[in-house]
Amino acid sequence: MQPMLDSLEQRVYACRKRVDLPLLGTVSLAALVCMLLAHGFAFTNLFPNHDSTVLVFDAQWTMYVLGRWAQNLYFPLVRGKVAAPWLIGAFSTVYVALAGYFIAYLLQLRRGAAALLTGLLGACASVTAMLATYTYETDAYLLAMLLACVGVLCVEKAPAPWGAVMAAFCFCGCLALYQSYIQFALGLFLLLLVRRALQDTPWRAWLLHGVYGVVSLLLGGLLYLISVKVSLALTGYQLADTGNGLAQLTRLGPAALLAGIPAVYKNFFTTLLGYSGWNDRGMRVAAALLLLGSLIGLVLRLRGRSLRTVVQTLLAVALLPLGLNLIYLLASGNVYILMQHALFLVYALPLLLWSEAKQELRPLGRWMLALLCGFMILRMAICANGAYVYTKLVYDQTARQITAVMAKVQELPGYEEGVTPVVFAGEFTDSQFAYHDPAFSWYEEGDLHQVNSALTYDGTIKWWFQHVMGSSANVVADQAQLDAWAEDPRVQAMPSYPNGDYCAMIDGTAVVRIS
Repeated sequence: MQPMLDSLEQRVYACRKRVDLPLLGTVSLAALVCMLLAHGFAFTNLFPNHDSTVLVFDAQWTMYVLGRWAQNLYFPLVRGKVAAPWLIGAFSTVYVALAGYFIAYLLQLRRGAAALLTGLLGACASVTAMLATYTYETDAYLLAMLLACVGVLCVEKAPAPWGAVMAAFCFCGCLALYQSYIQFALGLFLLLLVRRALQDTPWRAWLLHGVYGVVSLLLGGLLYLISVKVSLALTGYQLADTGNGLAQLTRLGPAALLAGIPAVYKNFFTTLLGYSGWNDRGMRVAAALLLLGSLIGLVLRLRGRSLRTVVQTLLAVALLPLGLNLIYLLASGNVYILMQHALFLVYALPLLLWSEAKQELRPLGRWMLALLCGFMILRMAICANGAYVYTKLVYDQTARQITAVMAKVQELPGYEEGVTPVVFAGEFTDSQFAYHDPAFSWYEEGDLHQVNSALTYDGTIKWWFQHVMGSSANVVADQAQLDAWAEDPRVQAMPSYPNGDYCAMIDGTAVVRIS
């Protein structure tokens, strides 16, 4: 027994020695500071909105039909089913810090560069979109990012073929939490190919590294597809046939995939350089300068190098936008910024290229990159805090209005709490329930997936009354029934909230016409 314990102790000590503690400490501090600066408001306030009205995770069937079965294990076994903002923030910060460490470790970034990249990944618009609208899932999504990075680490550091096997399980877990985060693995593999090309790696070794990475990804994808089939067989559910669902992906042929590649590149640059609610002029200028820094870095690093090095490097760089934005192709363009978190990994490229630039140029380049990255982190934090203030205002307005409406409903003749069905007929987002303020229009109209009413569809009605209000009201939360009531001539003859008699008893049902 004692020899076994001694052996285990030696292995733990050996693993600990392989950990770069100064690097881990730096990225952890960067993650903590940037996450709190950008998202501290979301970690310390409760503002259920849209899907995040699921304050207690009870949508297990949804995760199965979307192919995200691992969430049904993660929430009850790790984070807990209650969407507690501070706890979500703590888990999220840890996952961002570890992902930042593994990325920096693999790319051999200096501590300063690692801190900047970690800050960008933690403060960016994708995380803001999660916390503003999908709070309860934020840490699960960021765990998917971490698993993608760990998978690449297994491929790079573990002996073959076990590295590919371990990576496959990591990639399977990543896909089963949130599919789009597999792009982090693709991007990391390509960045590592850039680094190896700059180290004058022979063609055979360079290509084998790439093939080995692709094989591990394919194994992970195969394992994931098997796991999805098993989860559906055990539960009796079927895959959702949505615009970006797995069922739709199986119908994409080679011709459609090839035809969609130019759009992937176009979307990559328009997302980073085009206007949106989160990407103001300063952000776009900084992004353009960072990409220009990548181009200058390439010219400086490739000048005087062999043809092999030039071709390898440019090939990997050319494939990087495709790898980081592959979800745009697979989802046929039905994407938004939450699904494109990996795009921000492109800023690792200038940090990587300038880390080993010529001595006389290195200090100037590094300082310029640091200033640009710092500026972007600050702008991201400002955007994030504005988004959370907007979401809180939307939540407050919805809460006030629902309270007033239910007070009037309870006064209807024959109404019995918990017994009488209550119907909200119409669209909340196209009604006086909706929050409008020109000062926040860029959030309402942007692509952070924010909405102007905390209630949006039938599920949110159910979760609002059950979780937010703790009400026993017998609200109808079936979209087909709600649509039928909205088309009823008697309901259409009623005035819309808040005008006149916007609520009435019809056939024993309390009907509220909201639009």
